[in-house]
Amino acid sequence: MNNITEEPWDKAFLKALGVVPCPYHRYFYLKEAMLADELKAAESGGTRAEQVMKTEEELFELYADPNLDHKPSQLEKRGGAFYSEVSLDLVDSIWNNKKAINVVNTRNNGAINGLPDDAVVEINAMVDADGAHALSFGTMPTHLNGLLQQVKAYETLAIDAAVYGDYDKALMAMALNPLVPDLATGKKILDDIIAENRDYLPQFANLA
Repeated sequence: MNNITEEPWDKAFLKALGVVPCPYHRYFYLKEAMLADELKAAESGGTRAEQVMKTEEELFELYADPNLDHKPSQLEKRGGAFYSEVSLDLVDSIWNNKKAINVVNTRNNGAINGLPDDAVVEINAMVDADGAHALSFGTMPTHLNGLLQQVKAYETLAIDAAVYGDYDKALMAMALNPLVPDLATGKKILDDIIAENRDYLPQFANLA
């Protein structure tokens, strides 16, 4: 993946994990190495966000040309390779009621034990004309369930905080986020986010 550094996995860890991790899992299990890579990349080419913003700007300029008849090379810089093929497979399965198996983000609906039915999960699902139906996975092994529950708790708290302007829940979300090193750093990030985006976060206006 162009947007994720291929930090090598420890063979003993992979054996203990018992599953094949996706590239994004490096951010959870190889935090320090990934942070070092990101800082180095930011010095030379800007942060990932800055890189994507520049690429998006270039793409919109290209798309403004009605005579554009080729795939812009900038798309290869954004990551998400083969998403176009996946998207078409999904549309095909829905439109033609194929009942094909696709990896999608959908409601849990009991597919993974220990998560609420309305939790969004990325999972294998049978897709037909009525939408996506998550395939039952059952109970996560303890060593996988720990990270899953921590991330889901963070996401749930962050959603509630955003919808209701609840600073307490926002702070607890940062405290539980496995990518935040400690509470002091998490609180500083949270306060900076609210301060820099106050115009877009009226639900937090009472904090002024």
